[in-house]
Order: sequence, then structure tokens, then C-alpha cells
Amino acid sequence: MFRLRVLTAVLVIAALFACTKKSDQPGIAADFTLQDLNGKSVRLSDFKGKPVLLDFWATWCPPCRAAVPGIEKLHETFSGKGLVVLGISMDEGGWDSVKAFMSENHMTYTVLKGTDDVLSEYQVRTIPLVVLVSKDGKVVKRYLGFGGEDELAKDITAVL
Repeated sequence: MFRLRVLTAVLVIAALFACTKKSDQPGIAADFTLQDLNGKSVRLSDFKGKPVLLDFWATWCPPCRAAVPGIEKLHETFSGKGLVVLGISMDEGGWDSVKAFMSENHMTYTVLKGTDDVLSEYQVRTIPLVVLVSKDGKVVKRYLGFGGEDELAKDITAVL
């Protein structure tokens, strides 16, 4: 009986992972289309040929809030060299709280409204999560949490 339960648990877990949609090619960042604060559709593939930093965050998440100044600093430092920073907000509801937070924190990079599909494709289990994508669309590295600004700056420099 115990073996049957273990086997069933293993099969359920395997099925869950098999149902997680990923990019068609290993290591390739899954393309997405999300809306920005003005309702304009933005596709990841619009930035082909440029490195992209994806920041999965939410206004209600204290570590995410603490990471914003570092992400903004990276944006200011590297955007002139070709880096695109896209904040993917996991806030639910309207944009008012996100817009207010952005204004209060002087955020100048693009923020998009995240979806469950994008969370699934990028296997976001916890936030903040930062994903660095190379010019050729490959996921270079995933950073759980934020605090390694120097390490991230080195990695960004390497993909520029």
C-alpha cells in the first residue's frame, strides 16, 4: 500500500512538471506579450538583439520594494549601452498602486502587468526574481531575491 502511494505521488509530481509550459528550446527565453502602464502591448521579442533584464516583483512584496533602487541603478547605468529593463508586476487589480509606487520611487524603466502564463513559463515560484536574457534570447542567469547588484552588473557587462 505504501509503495502504491509513493508511486502515485511520483506520477503526480512528474505530471505537474510535464504540464509546465516552457520555451520550445532549452535555454531560450519564452516570448510573451504583456501590457505596459498605458495599455500598450510589449513583446519580449521586440528587444531581440539587446540584452534584457526581467524583474518579477510586486508592490506588496517587501524584498521587491527594497530591490527597486538597485534595479533602477542598473537601468540608469546600462540602458545607454543597450540593456533593456522590464519590470513585470505581479500586483493584481488596477494600476493605480503600481503607478503611485513607481512615482514615489522614481522608477524610469518599463513596467508590465504580469500574467499567470508568464509566471508559469519562467517558473516563478517566489519574488523577487530577476532573469537576465542575452542578446540572442537565451536565459543567462536567474537571481532569486536581490542583493547581488555587483554580481548582476558583472553579468550584464558580459552580455553587452
